[in-house]
Parts: sequence; structure tokens; C-alpha cells
Amino acid sequence: MAQTFRTDRFAVAVSLRESYKTGFGGTTTESERILYYYAEKTPESGIQVQALNANSVPSGEKTVVAEAEFFERYKPEPLIYYNQVKPRMEAMLAELAKGEKHLEAGRTDKAEAAFGKALAYDAENLRAIFGLGNAYLTAGKMEEAREIFEKIMSLDLAFGPENKFLFNEFGIRMRKHGLLDMARAYYEKALAASEADENLHFNLGRIHFERGNFAEAVVEADRCLAINPGFIIAAKLKRAAEKAARAAPAPPADPA
Repeated sequence: MAQTFRTDRFAVAVSLRESYKTGFGGTTTESERILYYYAEKTPESGIQVQALNANSVPSGEKTVVAEAEFFERYKPEPLIYYNQVKPRMEAMLAELAKGEKHLEAGRTDKAEAAFGKALAYDAENLRAIFGLGNAYLTAGKMEEAREIFEKIMSLDLAFGPENKFLFNEFGIRMRKHGLLDMARAYYEKALAASEADENLHFNLGRIHFERGNFAEAVVEADRCLAINPGFIIAAKLKRAAEKAARAAPAPPADPA
């Protein structure tokens, strides 16, 4: 096929013809279907494709595709991109920007509405999910916030490195609202996917400190400082946790 968009950077809708079989034994038949994707190339990440959902919006996990394979197998669909994908992506991004602006200004009802509209385009959009969760926490809607927490915890891709800022902010808000057990489980899962992140270790250390688990707080502060020795607040957390651990009463002796 003609390589009409071989550049260092592009965004386009593409289609992929895929063969599949149905039936069993002698009744097996082979059919073909067409799948549609959003494809983007940047100098930093190469070519990534993401499936288009029923609303013609990219959704779900991104897959890196080698350039030779991409130009061999994928067909550009510029009309679909300009008539459907691009305007709907722009509309969704506009709602996300509105939601974040309303949330920053404390207009939680308007933030909820905007994030809800974004989710209508893509129910798996992480910015919208995290934004809605933050809006619920800010408004004191704890039950709704717990539902968002459960949704986030069920999404493995939510904890990729590109989303560190999103889940750091959500965890901080949970801690500030006293949801310490939830915040602890949340940060532990995040660290399982992104161990070398000083902010995650620091925030988990703060959770341990507030729960009275001072030894664990020291461990997390040490892990944070091992990544970033200049993290001054982590050093303060470590000193505070060590002091609190020394002042804590000793556990009762085992009568045996």
C-alpha cells in the first residue's frame, strides 16, 4: 500500500483486515472482519495503535507496532479520522479540560457533569475516571468515591507510568479524607506496576505514618531517598517516623 504518512509524527485512523474461523471440524468456515484503530506516531514512542470504540474514540490499551508491520498491514482511513475520530476526540478532551478547571475552582457539581460527558465518549478514559473520583472526594461523596476506587483497582493499565500524576493525586485526596486503608491498598498496587517512583513511596510512607506503622514508614522513606536522595520532605518523614517509633510503648511481653 502507498506509504502516504511516513513522517516523524502523525495521527490517523486505520483499518486492519483480520481472518477468523467459526464452527468445528468439517463445518469450519473462514471469514474476514475489518477492525478500526487510532494510530499515532511520535519520535519518543514510535507507532502506537489503540482500538476505536463504538463512539469512534480510541479506548483501552495502546500497542506498539513496528513501522514495517504497520505500513504493511494497516490501511489509512483519513475520512473516518477527520469526520468521526478527530472531532469526537476533541469534544471529549474539551470536556476533560472543563472538568479539571471546574474541579480546581471547587465547582464539583460542574466537574462531575463534565467528567460524566467525557465518560460517555469513552467509559475507560482514565483522566475522566480519576477526575470524577477526585470530584466525589472533594464534594464529600464517599460512597461514590469508593465505587470509583473499586473501578480503578480493577484496571491494570491504570497504573502505567504515564498515569503517575493521576493516581498520585487521587491517593493524596483519599488520605486527606481519612480513607487510609483504601489509600494504602491503592499505593501498594501502583508500586507493583511502577516500583521506581519516589512520590509513590513517599505517599505510602505518609499513609503508614498516619496509621501508626512507623517502622513501615521508615522503610518507604528509605526507598524514596534511595531513588531521590534530595527529597527533603522524605528525609523529614523518616526522622519523624524514627522519633515516633522510639517513643511508642513497647509491646507486652509474651507470657510464655
